[in-house]
Order: sequence, then C-alpha cells, then structure tokens
Amino acid sequence: MLRKFLSTSAILTVSVFGAATAYAQEPAPAEQASADKGAKIEDIVVTAQRQAQSVQQTPLAITAVGGDTLKDRGIVDIDALTRSIPNFNFSRVGSDARVFIRGVGLVGNSAAGFDGRVAIYTDDVVNGRTQAALGSLFDLNRIEVLRGPQGTLYGRNATAGAVNIISNDPTNTLDGYASLTVGNYNLIRAEGAISGPLSDTVSARLAFQTNDRDGFGKNVMTGNPVDSERSRAVRAKLRFEPSETFHFTLTGEYRWEDDNAGGYAFVRPNPFRADVNVARGYVHPSNPRDRAGVDQQFFMENFGLTGNAVLKLSDSLELTSVTGYRYLDQASISSTDNSNSLGTAVDLATGSRQLSQELRLALKSDLIDLVVGGFYFHEKNDFVLDAAVSPLYFGGGQFPLYVGFRSGGAQKTNAYAAFAQGTLHVTDKLGIDIGARYSYEKRSIDQFNLIDFVNVFTRNPAPVVGCPAPAVGGFVPGRTLCYRTSTNSASWSSFDPKVAIHYQISDTVMAYASYSRGFKSGGFDFGQLRPAFDPEKLVDYEGGIKADLFDRRLRLNLAGFYYDYTNLQFNVVRFLPTPGNITINAAKARLYGAEAEITVLPVDDLRLAFNLAWLHNEYRELTDSHPVTNVVTNLAGNQLISAPKYKLVGEVGYTFHPSFADITPRAELSWTSKQQFSHFNLDYMSQPSFWELNLYLDVVRRGDWKVSAYGRNVTNKLYYVANSMASAVYGSFIVGQPAAPATYGLAVTKYF
Repeated sequence: MLRKFLSTSAILTVSVFGAATAYAQEPAPAEQASADKGAKIEDIVVTAQRQAQSVQQTPLAITAVGGDTLKDRGIVDIDALTRSIPNFNFSRVGSDARVFIRGVGLVGNSAAGFDGRVAIYTDDVVNGRTQAALGSLFDLNRIEVLRGPQGTLYGRNATAGAVNIISNDPTNTLDGYASLTVGNYNLIRAEGAISGPLSDTVSARLAFQTNDRDGFGKNVMTGNPVDSERSRAVRAKLRFEPSETFHFTLTGEYRWEDDNAGGYAFVRPNPFRADVNVARGYVHPSNPRDRAGVDQQFFMENFGLTGNAVLKLSDSLELTSVTGYRYLDQASISSTDNSNSLGTAVDLATGSRQLSQELRLALKSDLIDLVVGGFYFHEKNDFVLDAAVSPLYFGGGQFPLYVGFRSGGAQKTNAYAAFAQGTLHVTDKLGIDIGARYSYEKRSIDQFNLIDFVNVFTRNPAPVVGCPAPAVGGFVPGRTLCYRTSTNSASWSSFDPKVAIHYQISDTVMAYASYSRGFKSGGFDFGQLRPAFDPEKLVDYEGGIKADLFDRRLRLNLAGFYYDYTNLQFNVVRFLPTPGNITINAAKARLYGAEAEITVLPVDDLRLAFNLAWLHNEYRELTDSHPVTNVVTNLAGNQLISAPKYKLVGEVGYTFHPSFADITPRAELSWTSKQQFSHFNLDYMSQPSFWELNLYLDVVRRGDWKVSAYGRNVTNKLYYVANSMASAVYGSFIVGQPAAPATYGLAVTKYF
C-alpha cells in the first residue's frame, strides 16, 4: 500500500502550500513578484524561538502560513488549515475543539475544563479554552505551528506542540483593505481593516469580519438549518512607540457566534446491538448531514485584552511583558439520539475567565543567546450539562422527558512556571541549546451531579438534596432520584529539560537533534465526583535537516521523532454511578514517525512541492471494558485516536503574467489514511482513507486589487472528522461530525 501511495504521489507531483507558499512574514506584493521571477524560494521569517529568524535556521519542526495565503484559500478556521500541516489534525465535535499534533491531542470534553495538549496562542496569550481561538483567523500576519513539546520558551506548557496566531500590527502609513466573499450555501463573508498613524508616536489598526452561511443540512422535523454559520468579530490594536527603546501594543478583540453549528449526526447503527429508537418504530434521518429531534443551537461569546510591552535595555538586552485577559461564554443544545422520537435533549453551558502574565528577558550576544521567563495563569471556569431522557429507553412511554442526568460545577486553576533556554555558539556553525522549565499547578473544584427520573425536564431545575433511591440500582422511571456534591483540590509540579544541538553545514543547509520533555498537569472530571487524575509525561527524541539547494530552487525539510508517552490521561465511558467520561492514568503509548516538506521551482512561475507525514503509533499498556461485551480487554498494540498513519497534502501552481494582472491557478490534493475514533479500533467507528481535492484561482493586480476563487472538497467526499458511540441505553449506535461538503466561493479584495 505504501509503495502504491508513494508512486501515485510522485506522478501527481503536487505540494503542500504549507511548505510551498507558507510565508510567515510575507513580502509585499511587488517583492513577491520579484521573488517569483527570480525563481528562488522565499525566505520565511518566524518568531517561534522568541527572536526573528529564518525558519530554515530554526532547529525544530515548524510550519508557517501567511495571512495572504489564508485569505486566498478562504481559510477562516483551524479546520481548513489542517490540510496544510504535516501530522496536524483538527475536529470540532459538538462544542468541543480538538487539536492533534503527531497523534497527541485532546479527546475528552474541552468545554468542561480539560486542558489541551496543544497550546494555542493569540498574539502571545494562551487560550485556556481551545474553542476561544476558533474565530481569530482574520487580518493575520501569519500562523506558526510548532510540533513537539514546547515549554522552555513559552508561558503555558504544551505536551504536543503550539499554534501561534499572530495578527497584523498597526502601520506607520495609512493603508488597509476591504474584502467580500460570496459562495454556495448562501455564504456572505465581509472582512476589512484600516491602519495608520494617529500621531508621531501612536498608530492604530481596526479590523473586522462577518460570516453568514446557510446550513449544510436541516432538521427533518422542524425544517430548521443544521451546521449553519453566523458570526461577527472585531479587533482593535493601538501601538505606542515614544522612543526607539520602548513600545507598547494594546489589543482588544471581540467575537460573537449564534447559529446551528456543532452537534452530532447519526452515522450508522451498532452491528452488535439493537437501536432502541428503531426498535420502537422511530427513524434516523437518511441524509447524514441532517438531524432530528430538538433543534441544534450554538452560542459563543468571547473577548480578550492583551497588553504587550517591550523595553530595550541595551543593544543586547530586551525585556518583554505580556498581560492577557480572556472571557468565554458558550452554550449549546442538541439531540443525542438524533431520531424523531424526541427522546433526548442535551443542554450544555460553560464559561471561562482567565488572566495571564508573562515576563521574558532576552539576551543576544556573539557567545550566547538567552531567554529567561516567568509565567502566571489563573482561570475560573464553570460547566453545566443537562441531559434530558425519555422513559422509552427504560421500558416506558415516549413522554414525559425527565431531568435525567445533570452535572457540573466550578473550577479554579492557578499555574506558575519559570523557564529558560540558552543557545551557546560554540563556533560560527555549531550551536547547543540548553533549556529547562519548572511548572507548579493547583486546581480546586466544587461540583455536583444529579440523576432525576422523577421530575419533568426544565432548564436550571432546583437542586434535589438526598438520595431517595440509589442511582447504582438502575434508572427506574418515577423512582430514581439522587443528588450528590463534592469539593476537592490537588496540586502538581514538574521539572522538564530540553537539549538540542544544531550545525550549519553550509549557508543553506542546517541539521539538528534534540531531546525534550513535556508535562500535562492532572485535573478533575466535572460532575463525576472523583479524586483528581494524575499528570502525564511525554519524552521527545527528534532530529532533522533543513536545506535550500540549487540556488534556492529546491527546499527540503526533513524531521524524524520518537515519543515515549507515559501515564497517559485517557478517557473511558462509564455508565454507573453517573453516566459520562472519566479520565484514568492507565495507558502508555509509543509514537514515532517522519515528516518531509519539499518545494521545487523547476522553472520561473511554476511551483511544485509535496509533504508526507508518516506516524507509527500504538498503545503499549491499556485495558478497558469492551463497549459491547463488557469484557475487560487488553488494547496494547492498538492505534491511537485521530492519528492516521499517513497523510499527504500537495499543490501545483503556475503564474501567468498578462498585462492587466498576475493569474495563478492552483490544485491541492490531500490523502489521509485510515483513522481510528475508538481506542478499541472498531471498524464501524473508524474513518477509511480518503482523498480530497481543492482548487484555487488568484487574479492579482499588485498593490491594487485581488480576485480569488476557491473550491474545497470539490468531489463532495463524505467523511467524518470524529465519531463517538452513543450510550448503551440508546443502543450504542454511532454518531459523529461530518466534514464540510463541497464548498466554493469568490472573494474580491480592494487594497488602499
């Protein structure tokens, strides 16, 4: 299979735009045209290591995508970005945002206070709740994706990697743009920005984006849309620069979304269990993009403030302070059974308030480059889940809907960290990086759960104290009623080092090898009233080569890695005493693989490249009760969730130069191998391998206007980004989130 896959890839001679057109700090349009005519691959400048440097001289696995590239492809969310990054996967399931790098990511309920294994930063401020960063992809300078543990240069520890979202800064001259995109499903997207000086020392930038789109499906019972989009976002930046040694940037951003996004679709029945709804004569929608039951609704409001101050103490010493506040309010309602029985209604609400402060002192000299930093993070987050259930699932009639299962609580997190990394320049070509991080984290939680099959479902029911009937004896309609509370706290600490060596073989070839360790703190399962689960550790051994060859007509970036993943926090489903996911530390995993990013300019104006990600991953130790047989099963050797073994994303593009504009058609093709959505590696809960074709066309008059057309998933391939098994109460059928169907659009942008 692999030989056939590689042969097909070679024939296609396509490339990832992540490597081919991923400009971290993109040159101006005129400079870009000059670079194309000179047939040289552009130099990519990033700040991943807290200093501006070429990505080709950065000794870690990193991919960067520039703001213009994002706009050209109509990319306004992280989901669409994943096709460009090797070993990078994203899915939005219900209200959860799940990001995976090299098979390591969040599987549990992110809305309920779980920390992601991938840290997502917006303008240097970490987003404690991953979903808060989903709407930030407009008016951007670049996005940087760092693969592997990050912590010796970053405030919040990241086991799997980091995503840096960097917006455009105010400019010292008046400029801006206005853009309008129209597409199928009645898409209308407006975006724009204006920037310029307010005085000799103050400049400002104001940007906005609006999105309106009809649903990809409908509720077959009500006719209302499913997976629609309606959002508004605005960002304002004010930069104060009174001298050459000090500048301060204040950023405020706000986003609001109120639509029918998220939710779960019915995928297929469980081949080994009877579907309770079907057995009772009810049906699921025949179209996999449709829903049934209560109308799917989603609401999210988030805003943030960031203060970034930089003081240059001397020619070689610089102090940076980053202060951030983030607010998130989110609510959703959907059906769990997705049938016309109206048998379930899941109402979820969560909120987060976070404050973070980071200080960094950077020294740059001929002998050593050094970054020393301290970090503080405080978050209060709350969560309430109401899962109303019909008595038909327990042998009764269809109505009334009982309160069913209700859980939630409030959690406080305080995290402190000290980190440092130094680069010793042994020679002009040889450098050694030594870094370390100390982390301390404390969580406290007040939580509750309620099992109520006596009272009829209402929003925010009054607490019922006591347990007139034991929950563990079975859920008996009209009798089972139990309310419990719990208060708990726990703390953890960790010391995590990093060592790397890198050698500049020539002016255009660099090799590196590194050892690093990542740490993810323990935590609590909201509503489960259990003691805290323990932290996990990931040890990364990595090496790579970055080369620009043949007068920068060929770029070859290779990386290989080996992960030893221990005490892995793992989610399992338990029905008693309270239904839901719980987290256990009962797993070890081993992951290793390789990534290749290749860009080729064989002639002027023709750009070819490709990347291949290979990921071997398996659980080394894991046991769990089988969801059908209930037999405790040894799962060692099984593949991890959302960790495909192979992934290829590629593109080919050619630029024509008629007198009125530059015209560039591009074709992007991706192939993803089979993915598992269950640690049991069940075939009926997996996504088979699939191809996806995207097409683009840019017509650009440099510095004046641009017209961009795109078509994504043009063959209308139906595939799923995540699957889950419904409760045994309903018949253990499979629900999930289908990826977007074929979408196309036309964007017109005017620069001024």
